[in-house]
Amino acid sequence: MRRTNTFKLEPTKEQDKNLVELADNCSSMWNKINYKRRQSFFSGEMNWKTDEEYNKYKKLVGSATAQQIIRKNNEAWKSFFALLKKKKKGELPHHIKKIKPPGYWKDRRTNRRILRIFIRCDCYKLGGDMLKLPFGLNIRWKGKNRWKGKQGRLEIIFDELNRSWYAFQPVKVQPLHQPLGNKKAYCDLGARVLIMEEIDGEIFGYKGNSLLADWWYWTKKIAKYQSMLKENNNKHTSRQLRLLYRKRKRRFRHAVNTVVSRFVHMCWLKGISEIIIGDLISIRDNNNKGKKANTIVHNFWSHNYLTQRIKNKAEEYGLRVIVVDESFTSSLCPRCSSRHIVKRKRLFKCLNCGLEAHRDAVGCVNIRLAQGEHLAGVINGAVARPLLFAVGTSHALE
Repeated sequence: MRRTNTFKLEPTKEQDKNLVELADNCSSMWNKINYKRRQSFFSGEMNWKTDEEYNKYKKLVGSATAQQIIRKNNEAWKSFFALLKKKKKGELPHHIKKIKPPGYWKDRRTNRRILRIFIRCDCYKLGGDMLKLPFGLNIRWKGKNRWKGKQGRLEIIFDELNRSWYAFQPVKVQPLHQPLGNKKAYCDLGARVLIMEEIDGEIFGYKGNSLLADWWYWTKKIAKYQSMLKENNNKHTSRQLRLLYRKRKRRFRHAVNTVVSRFVHMCWLKGISEIIIGDLISIRDNNNKGKKANTIVHNFWSHNYLTQRIKNKAEEYGLRVIVVDESFTSSLCPRCSSRHIVKRKRLFKCLNCGLEAHRDAVGCVNIRLAQGEHLAGVINGAVARPLLFAVGTSHALE
């Protein structure tokens, strides 16, 4: 599996100037190669030749770095063509609405090049608190060198918002654990309850109320600042506003990562080898349930990020994650299969057999039933009142 170490670089003033010059030349090379390829693509004849750009920039950025820029551009165009083929076959992923050729390394807002450097895997060395780069650059770094293994191509970028340099080191590593059993877990993902899981009749989940409250707090703060910015300066954005957006996003993702980490670890301890998750790709289609509910579904709920984090974390424990169709799993009674039901907030009530249960618990139970697994005698109090944990703590709330 592949993981990434992230480091913050602390160059001196002289080193910073060298990094800026090197990154600017890398961006210039990328843009020239990409311009030639875009123009040839639109004209109907793809031109892959890069000899001219390579010979021009190899003395400025180094021959190895020039090769990596060309290779990265090749990868971008191959990915673009692969998506075009999937579109023709009707196999394009649901969340991809429009396919565009690789773009330029340029910030349209500031009209300046994006500063980015690629260093070949054998051309840098990370040791102690120093990062050794070509052209005699030995730069201090800070962070956590968490993943150790076969290192890949190093990417160095300048973050305009934080005004700092960051290095991203991909590493190829082996899973940290192996499954302890051969059980399956069935999960229903949601906004109010991030993850609800069913394992052999035992149902528990992780509440997202505190996470949602925190998101609303920062959303209102952003809205207030936007209003002041528009009223006083007649502007729509600023560096401070973008920092607020980033802070909201990072707080959200930190909470999600905490939940996912504890959830997958618990699955591993319970002997799970496969995690079955309901597919939420089309959840936003034709979804109109009022202003507040729409904001939660369309803006707050990053279900794709949650699913991807579960997949990545499960990979570390050697667990498989399978995404299945979850159509009508929250609108079908798991006891009598009736659709004559009432849903109010988290309450699920069947008007046919009288079952009253937690709405998300019904969802994960129905996901299990849809896979051909039976639950004889398990539709009990656990479905009506599952064990719920708060974000960031392991103490049961209900």
